[in-house]
Amino acid sequence: MKKVFALLLTLSLVLSLAACGGDSGKTDAPADSGSSAPADSGSSTPADSGSDSADFSSETIVFSSDAVGSGSYNIIVEMSKYLENQGGFGLVDVQPTNPGGMGAPYLFAGGGVDLAFINAAPAKWAREEGTLGKAPTSGYSAVIGGLTAVCYINCISNDFLTKHNVSTIEEIFEQKLPLRIGCSPVGSMDAQGAYLLLEYFGVTQEDLESWGGSITNQSGSENQAALQDGKIDFYIDHTSSSSSTMAEIATTCDVTFLQWGDELIDWFVTEKGFQRITVPADSFKGQTSEIVLPGSPDSIFAADTASEDVIYQVTKTLCENRDALVGTYNSLSPWGVATCMDSEKLGGNPLHPGAERYYREMGYIQ
Repeated sequence: MKKVFALLLTLSLVLSLAACGGDSGKTDAPADSGSSAPADSGSSTPADSGSDSADFSSETIVFSSDAVGSGSYNIIVEMSKYLENQGGFGLVDVQPTNPGGMGAPYLFAGGGVDLAFINAAPAKWAREEGTLGKAPTSGYSAVIGGLTAVCYINCISNDFLTKHNVSTIEEIFEQKLPLRIGCSPVGSMDAQGAYLLLEYFGVTQEDLESWGGSITNQSGSENQAALQDGKIDFYIDHTSSSSSTMAEIATTCDVTFLQWGDELIDWFVTEKGFQRITVPADSFKGQTSEIVLPGSPDSIFAADTASEDVIYQVTKTLCENRDALVGTYNSLSPWGVATCMDSEKLGGNPLHPGAERYYREMGYIQ
């Protein structure tokens, strides 16, 4: 009996030790931790990102947007979901405080804003010389450029072209013709295109008026009606190939969509921070050839005070969910993850160190 009891005791001890040792190979994290990029993210995850293990759950990001219900507001709200759910941020506070156009770069001057949609060209102007009569500003850097494909789409009455026997915007200014221009209110990116044309040709508004021309600042619908009624000859708008106003003008007015010359476009790009945007053929009635024009698409900028780790995670999360975001908002389809940090797409503005770190790790910047 003693031998049997000893054998049973020994067997019990062995089984107990085996049971304890069975847990030694387990890890605290499940096999699928959810930290890898989704299958439709459009990009691969860096082998060693350096911040995957960082905890952003206590971080609040203030993301400035246009008015509630606007296109950019809706896109930013969608981006905020990915930043919270995939990026691990505690809260993305979307605030409709962005004035848009040339005033947007000044959002960062007062603090309290981490991210904003800003057109890259005005970001350059505000940094170098100021806009809207304000002094130059700073405190912001680029994160993602070229999100959309907006540019200075412009059309002119065929009656004007026939009357003056011209076919290009260059001929019109060189011959000092009485061009009546319609555009949006002063301070908008739309109107700025008209005033930049005058600047390029070395013409003041007073000069234009002395030729019998004019600039009328009014809404898109008012410009459409004015073009129909023969009250303006030329309409310019900073918009996309899906513009409903331009589409309506093309079907109700006898107009030509103008292609600008290379020297004019190069000036917009090299001197003013624009990028070349292609408007596909047949985007509008009568526009049978593609047009390349200068534009300054929506880009994401960040406050310089935002930490490198935070902006790295923002860049990584948004880029790796690019395809999903495009699936929801097709207007983002021009966004190329491997090229969105190109200087032309950023208007020559500097990259935030956190964004640059991500692009270097992915091999997009050598």
